[in-house]
Amino acid sequence: MIEAALYLTGRSLVNATRRRVARLRQPKYLIGLVVGALYFYWFFFRPRRGGGLGAVASPGGEIVAVGLLSTLVLLKWLFGSAETPFTFSLAETQYLFTAPLTRRQVIDFKLLRSQLPLFFSALLSALVFSGGQVSGLRLFRVVGLWLVYSTLQLHYAGASLLWASLTQQGVTGWRRRLGTLLGLALVVALVWWSLRRALPGIVSAFQDGSTQGYAALTSVMHSGPLGVLLWPLEALVAPLVAASPVAFASRLPAALLVLAVHYVWVVRSTLAFEEAAVEHAAKVARRVEAARQGRWGERTIRARQSTGPIRLRLAPTGGPAGAILWKNAVGATRDLRPRTLVLLVALVIAGSMTLASGPLRALDLVAVMLLGLGAIALVLGPLTARCDLRQDFEMLDVLKGYPVHGRDVVRGEVAAPVTLIGLVVWSCLLGAFAATASRPGPELPSLGDRLALLVAALPATAAVLLVLVLVQNAAVLLFPAWVSVGRDRAVGLEATGQRILMTAASLVALLVALVPATIAGGIAGVGAHAVGLSALWAVALGILVASGVVVFEGAMAVSFLGGVFDRIDPAGTGTG
Repeated sequence: MIEAALYLTGRSLVNATRRRVARLRQPKYLIGLVVGALYFYWFFFRPRRGGGLGAVASPGGEIVAVGLLSTLVLLKWLFGSAETPFTFSLAETQYLFTAPLTRRQVIDFKLLRSQLPLFFSALLSALVFSGGQVSGLRLFRVVGLWLVYSTLQLHYAGASLLWASLTQQGVTGWRRRLGTLLGLALVVALVWWSLRRALPGIVSAFQDGSTQGYAALTSVMHSGPLGVLLWPLEALVAPLVAASPVAFASRLPAALLVLAVHYVWVVRSTLAFEEAAVEHAAKVARRVEAARQGRWGERTIRARQSTGPIRLRLAPTGGPAGAILWKNAVGATRDLRPRTLVLLVALVIAGSMTLASGPLRALDLVAVMLLGLGAIALVLGPLTARCDLRQDFEMLDVLKGYPVHGRDVVRGEVAAPVTLIGLVVWSCLLGAFAATASRPGPELPSLGDRLALLVAALPATAAVLLVLVLVQNAAVLLFPAWVSVGRDRAVGLEATGQRILMTAASLVALLVALVPATIAGGIAGVGAHAVGLSALWAVALGILVASGVVVFEGAMAVSFLGGVFDRIDPAGTGTG
């Protein structure tokens, strides 16, 4: 069985490599590969200063690693699902489940095939944090990361099987969550009982120096009931934080023991996952077939059952652009669960309150975190939110069948990601302003100046979002063969290079759009300041005028792209 799995994995890798090499004859893949390879060299292999991954061997490295691993495990038990952890393709279910194989052999096959991607993930993680430096010790740490990833995979699988088993026995909803919360309460009580006597000594040690403090905290983690509770996590991360090959070799058996226990837990589970795996594979196959045949409504079963967090009803009459906006917004938020939003809010508040020394500083930290989250959404949102033509273009024949003008289609497609990302960014800006509204002191500008900055930031972020999203959709219409369309994003070096080129094009388009906007905004701001308006409010007025110019440019671009959409022929487009 192992030989067959290794053979299948090897042949799959060889065939995939052959396909990728063969398609390099197309310029879009060749150029993307070159750009992607240069990016990977600059990001992974370029020599850089610093210890990189070697920092995990620092005195606090083990504490940080155990803390991160504990957080991942805790999140799984709090918000995990009962879905099958073993996903098979339809071909695998037809051949494996009907073959004379035991249940354990099927699980072994699936786990074995997943080890190669996990090892590559560990290798890339090590390269990211190694500063471009490759040494024998860092190669050992690749193995340490692989052990962590593999054990986490098995732990997630075991937890999902346990949830599914409880669901079959009628233990669902709050009853299941209540058991998890009770277990978490016991763990918290044990941690508090272990730390309450040692806490003064730990604080005193940190006052003497960080090295002494980390040593005292590590000593507490390795002793008493807390040491017993954390031993599996400590044993698992111990090879990763080893400072020498000898230490790595001495710590490896304990980590392998933890991995073996998880493996036994999964393979000895009494839950029959085969039926759920077959159902999942059939559902995926139906979605793929529906997408190929253009049967829009059958792409997902959940589409007929839920409209997602957006509960607004679509009016029977109205503009076609609004209907397309509603459709894409509902589709984009269907998989967004309320618990995800609750978790994000809880993490922001808890992290702020933990790191701050007082209520005012806590609110300041909340504001900083919200601004950071808004900046990330502004920069990465247009690239990741594909609820526009990048997703719908594979259904071009359906879009062309709509009795609407092309400009209305483009307007609705562009408006969906701009609206969704804009709501996130604006919520972060308004939240940061509210968090510091009552903040006194000379460290921050006055409340009036902060209000002026808010008034300037709201239209400016909307204008930037409009340009970035327009560039992505313009590329789909003008260069359809160069853009990956559909719900799933392409992977690989060439796909990375294509996305880098698209990002560069977005920045160039943004700079071009800002030239006339900056001129108009500058004239308006200087004129307003000359007639007596304060500097910040004059800047806010100038940015408002500049944003209006960008919106006007966007409207002209939508009109132009609408004409392109009207002239495009579904039979003559090539999508990648």
